[in-house]
Amino acid sequence: LTYNPDNTRAKRRFSLPVDTLRRACPAQTPSHNDLPVVAAHWALAHMQLLSPMPRNTVDRNLPQWKGGRFGNNTCERTPPQNSCWGGDCQNGTQICDVGQNFLWFNQGCSIGCAECDGNASNPNKRDRCNSGMKPTNNDPRYRGLMRGVVPMSAEDVYQWNPWRAPGNAPVYSPCGAAGGGPNRVSTGSPFVDTPFARQGDLGTTLPRNPTGVVWRSGGTAEVKMSVRANHGGGYHYRLCPATEPLTEACMRQHPLNFTQRTWLEFRNGSKVEITGTFLSEGTTPPGSTWALQPFPWTPVAQYGSFNPPCSGWDNRTASTDPRPARLCEGVFPFGVNVVDELHVPALPSGDYVLSLRYDAESTSQIWTQCADIAISAE
Repeated sequence: LTYNPDNTRAKRRFSLPVDTLRRACPAQTPSHNDLPVVAAHWALAHMQLLSPMPRNTVDRNLPQWKGGRFGNNTCERTPPQNSCWGGDCQNGTQICDVGQNFLWFNQGCSIGCAECDGNASNPNKRDRCNSGMKPTNNDPRYRGLMRGVVPMSAEDVYQWNPWRAPGNAPVYSPCGAAGGGPNRVSTGSPFVDTPFARQGDLGTTLPRNPTGVVWRSGGTAEVKMSVRANHGGGYHYRLCPATEPLTEACMRQHPLNFTQRTWLEFRNGSKVEITGTFLSEGTTPPGSTWALQPFPWTPVAQYGSFNPPCSGWDNRTASTDPRPARLCEGVFPFGVNVVDELHVPALPSGDYVLSLRYDAESTSQIWTQCADIAISAE
């Protein structure tokens, strides 16, 4: 195993034995060079909140998805869309029973705009509403793509996308919209209408999904997400009291801070702590902290990205996308989950709705999903 000598924190926390690493991420060749190796820097979506389990998994018990079927090669090509590009997540050693969770997002949402337009936006290289807003996230350390490009120059083609001003771009709903919004945009994975939700339905209208998760007021809590398709960018978490209307304005009242402890979770349930990159300048709400997503586009030199946080190959024979791929990089890094520890604010006891907001960098898309939790002051 090798380490970047500039990252002593990563060296100190990386303590898994080689046998554990080999089981976590089987290599395609016997070479030790293909074992997972913690790297120094990490930063770069169809994505999905895995824990706490969100309301957006409402269809997980329907026959097409029950038992994680939409995440493996037994999923059905459901009419009328006839699509079978599943979530393909792995919840540690457990079945990733999430239905169409990864298809609840917001499509066509640029910074400076009053609303999303719902139209095709992958990739996006324009100011979709001609707002003229300038990006606020311009430091290359907090960008996952084209780090060598001069900000706001003609070559800075992604400057209007959500991650370039984290939290500023509008959303349809802080809990997402089925299929990204009212328009059914051509994609490799269209939303399949069900009795629970149809294309364009808002996640705020979904029924409560009691998780039994209780956070201690003033304590810490862990959350977990998976990236199905990598569009760069970053994310943060926030809360709204369950007694109040679920709006973006309510969520902005209670942004959650990271403790800045982050782990990668592999298919065998093992975890490795890594050093994250966090941004709190030029964000909305002001001063809110966002995490740069840990998986880079590769080759790094081609995309102006950064070194991946681990190396090794992912065994995907039981996925809807069975092509072998490296673990912590590229377009489809769904074999590894991201676990973050959060500070729980000193809030009164009661029921709350947790929202994950993920602002993409190469597209004008935002993933938002919601989970029901409780906070106890005792």
